[in-house]
Amino acid sequence: MKGRLLQIANFFKELPIVFAPGALVLLTAVSSYPQEILPAEIDSLLQNSIRATINQNYAHALAEIDQVIARAPESPLGHLFRAATLQAIMLDYEDDREEKEFYKSLKNCRTRAEKLLRQQPNSAWAHFYLGSAHGYESFYVSKHRRYFQAFQLGLKSIHHLETAVQLDPKLYDAQLGIGTYKYYRSKLSNKLPVPLFSDERAAGIAMVRQTIAHGKYARYAAINALTWILLDEGKPAEAFALADSALQEFPNSRFFLWGAGESAVRLGEFQRAQDYYRHIMTTLQQESKLSSYLEAVCRTKIAKVSFLGGQIETGCQELATARQLEVPHDDWHKDIKKDIATLASQCAKSPAAANGHSTSH
Repeated sequence: MKGRLLQIANFFKELPIVFAPGALVLLTAVSSYPQEILPAEIDSLLQNSIRATINQNYAHALAEIDQVIARAPESPLGHLFRAATLQAIMLDYEDDREEKEFYKSLKNCRTRAEKLLRQQPNSAWAHFYLGSAHGYESFYVSKHRRYFQAFQLGLKSIHHLETAVQLDPKLYDAQLGIGTYKYYRSKLSNKLPVPLFSDERAAGIAMVRQTIAHGKYARYAAINALTWILLDEGKPAEAFALADSALQEFPNSRFFLWGAGESAVRLGEFQRAQDYYRHIMTTLQQESKLSSYLEAVCRTKIAKVSFLGGQIETGCQELATARQLEVPHDDWHKDIKKDIATLASQCAKSPAAANGHSTSH
């Protein structure tokens, strides 16, 4: 009985991760500007901002979005993109320095979307804006382990996104959020003794694929999302091919390097996985953004891969460096210390430890 209660508790703790329709690292939006706002010009600015975000050129991405806002300050669209970009920055660098501006952009988006909905109750776009805004915030607060708040926001998000698709079935960008929700809700539900929901994993995956095939702005977000879903499904070869296809276009994009690295690990290509994680560190160093936490994460992953490939000494050396790094002790960052300590026990038992490479004290 106790085990079942724990399973149910863990289900509700993990459930917020399914509410990430707009928080899958990249951007989602729709082309809903009135004709007089020069939609071709707006579209070009938004596409430029997406590519700049994927390439981690955040200053340029925000500058493009600010031009959109300047051209149509009362539209929710520019403010939604601004929130998306700020969240991408915080996820990439694993900090919350952009939190104030992030919430400001979300508020601006919601206020304008609610006004649009009052004027046009059947506007698919208004529902999409609101659903995406709630989704961004749901994912953000779940990162800070405010799970009940994330759950409430997530329900609002999915309600608006599903309404948007009901009103406009060709709003393919919105299908990304619904599809990831259906997949992960089913995955978590199946962990329970008696599933709470029907299994909609296949339907969810199909919706994500629809976004990749037909989405206007969310295609790259969907590629990233599907990479991790395929890994979860035990299909690392397909996941790797998908991530690699994006890296052919964006070779330095950490948004795809993380997924490619994990795919390589699952395929047993340990040296390639190490190369991906080292490349992530290199790109962060080049941007002067390699924090102690991110370095610790990369080195810990390299250590794990080294152990899997039988390179015990290399792994222990990486852990020794990682243990010396000053990592914040807040909820966002604390788990890495546990990972390092767990892996370090392997060094204490290895021949490398006897040669002076032990990381245990």
